[in-house]
Amino acid sequence: MSREDISQAFEDVSVIRGLFITSMPDCLLFDSWMRAGSEWNAEGVASYFGDLARANKEGLKALGSWSAEMQVTIQSADLLIVLREVETDFVIAFVFDRETPLDVVRLQIKRVLEHVGSFLPTVQAKEQPEGVRLVEFLQRYSPDPHAALLRVALQTGIDLEILQRPESLTPEQVEAVKESARDILGLQNLEWV
Repeated sequence: MSREDISQAFEDVSVIRGLFITSMPDCLLFDSWMRAGSEWNAEGVASYFGDLARANKEGLKALGSWSAEMQVTIQSADLLIVLREVETDFVIAFVFDRETPLDVVRLQIKRVLEHVGSFLPTVQAKEQPEGVRLVEFLQRYSPDPHAALLRVALQTGIDLEILQRPESLTPEQVEAVKESARDILGLQNLEWV
């Protein structure tokens, strides 16, 4: 999908402020579009929205209410954000002005999804080792990312040099890191990381 394709979808819509397409399951930016003057970090936004969609899916599974038609709506003081899962390969985040009427939001989402569907490839994400995913998640969400690996090293007894190369962790070390990460983040479950 090119910027021209995205821009064409929004050329007459003044209420949309941005669009972020995140490839799943790695939560990487695939493409984005923002109104002139927006200074958001597209890679960071896409990553967090991908994580949010994944967490939402796991929450719904825990409630026994999982659906392939997943949508998350977030309202803040100045933004209305809608996350839509497209197949299992992408999450699209639509960022609207907060005052946008919901019927306009629905219409624009439908219009964009019809337009975007023909441009998105089927992604075969390269599955990262669990240790790599775990360390990246911990560093992204820990209260003190700079000290996170030091805390894990102290709690698990695994050398810091090994933690800095998480692809080399053994299955036993991965379980120890997972337990430490649960403790650091205050979470009971990290099975989806």
